[in-house]
Amino acid sequence: MERQRLKDKFIGALVGTFVGDTLGMAVEGYSLNQIEAEYGHIEHMLEARLGSGTYTDDTEMMIGVAESLIAVNGFDGKDMANKFITNLNLDRGYGSGTIQALNNIKAGTSWQEAGKYVFGNGSFGNGSAMRVAPIGVFYHDNYEKLKEKAKKSSLITHAHPLGKTGATLQALTVGYAINQASDSDFSVENYLNFLSKLLDLDSKEFSHKFRLINEYLDDQPNKEQVAKELGSDTRVFNSVPTSIYSFLANLNEFRDAVLYAINLGGDTDTVGAMTGAIAGAYHGFDKIPKDWLNNLENNKKGLDYIINLGERLFELRYNC
Repeated sequence: MERQRLKDKFIGALVGTFVGDTLGMAVEGYSLNQIEAEYGHIEHMLEARLGSGTYTDDTEMMIGVAESLIAVNGFDGKDMANKFITNLNLDRGYGSGTIQALNNIKAGTSWQEAGKYVFGNGSFGNGSAMRVAPIGVFYHDNYEKLKEKAKKSSLITHAHPLGKTGATLQALTVGYAINQASDSDFSVENYLNFLSKLLDLDSKEFSHKFRLINEYLDDQPNKEQVAKELGSDTRVFNSVPTSIYSFLANLNEFRDAVLYAINLGGDTDTVGAMTGAIAGAYHGFDKIPKDWLNNLENNKKGLDYIINLGERLFELRYNC
């Protein structure tokens, strides 16, 4: 793949996370019916708790992942955990499990152990999947290493096996999307075969969701059915597969994929962020709508900073 195009995809995955997160934040927790009753169909940035165009913990933690990869030229769990702690801004809306895990680390627990004490057996929320795009980007050309690093990155806060599987599934999908030419025919069959070879999806939670994805791609159900059966809540098996389906069902346009995900309701900022990461990795930064980009916060760690993180990841990865 031509280098400039690949660089554009690196940036697209990170900025796509930001865009999907921001678009979804204003209606986080709304049901599909509530969104339709109040807005009809979300299409633009709305006023949110921190203002229009602002991001949540999803993007803030994604920034920490990228910063850590750049700082140590790859994955280092201790450094990444410290980046999370340094960046922590509770106004961004962190989940209680993540806060507990990071507090455990501040109190002296190792990054490998801190997440194991959350909710008794570790969290299977989507908090480690929402932030993992930079790992999918950085290790896109080595799927086995990508898989290993994604699981370890989840361990910091989401140590439950389902939490680790969800983060790995999201990272592998981002990496796979990086490697596809967006003007080619994307083979869903090839993608699903790729996942089956690399990831154990035999758990009933994930295997059921991927059966639904296959059915939905053939049958094109209405959004009510997708929201009800595929899910769109904070549990990783009810959000990562939904983000993947939102992308696969709307392959041709970044805008369509992200809006589809958000208008399902539920955990809209995170499902939007994960869909945006995949679609951004596939289509690239240049295909993200300019009207959305122009409305994003652009302060110290805003849009320009995130674009720069994508550039630095690419430059570090390709020694240029």
